[in-house]
Amino acid sequence: MSVPIPVPEIEAHRGSSCDCPENTMAAFRRAVEVGAPSIELDIHECRDGELVVMHDPSVDRTTDGKGAIADLTLGALRRLDCGRWRGEAFAGERIPTLEEVLAFVAPRNVRLNVEVKAFGPASDAPRRLVALLGRYVAASGPHVVSSFAVDALLSVRAAGEGVPLAVLGNAPEILPSVRQQRFAWMHAAFRTLSAELAAAAQGDGIRVMVWTLNQPELLPYYAQLGVRKVCTDCPEAMGRALAAWREQAAQTALRNGSC
Repeated sequence: MSVPIPVPEIEAHRGSSCDCPENTMAAFRRAVEVGAPSIELDIHECRDGELVVMHDPSVDRTTDGKGAIADLTLGALRRLDCGRWRGEAFAGERIPTLEEVLAFVAPRNVRLNVEVKAFGPASDAPRRLVALLGRYVAASGPHVVSSFAVDALLSVRAAGEGVPLAVLGNAPEILPSVRQQRFAWMHAAFRTLSAELAAAAQGDGIRVMVWTLNQPELLPYYAQLGVRKVCTDCPEAMGRALAAWREQAAQTALRNGSC
């Protein structure tokens, strides 16, 4: 008897960032509206220690301000507009804190994939991150912490053993680290994941996510590889593609008498 292929989840990359300003509450609300069970976001530590949600280390690209997040207080960050760059409809969006996003998604049964860049040598951020993730738990499962930096993930592990961790990168390069450190997830750039690498990871009990996939027509290929999540800028369109794939798979199973 063949092993059923798991149905991948759709993860909203920086929220529903194809139609909202990335990493804003508008993008996160939209992701929830279209049914994404998981949301990816990025965090940095600001000058007074708050964990704030933004991809870049500076506010220059996505706000009306200038400067490094590490040099700015939460109060200064709160005064910046991080929505107008995507259109007047989003004017007035403010930089959210990680705790605000967690408080928003927890009662909606949505999980987060929190990407961290790096922590300073004396930073207390890993402990505070683990504490926040433990305080705001989704009923559907734990939040995930991901990073390109293995050292950052190990600092999170040292702060709390229960947080699932994921290495980001090209599949052939990161699979050895995932195996060596016994991380739960491998988050692979989608073009770098082959059937052989997917099977090798899954054979070791490693869950695989692909990013950032914005071509709905490619979803069936990665679904057949058994990936557990598909991270996309456009969760609504990818959700429709997933529903169509599931329907086609059900019809095929029915014809083959294997349902």
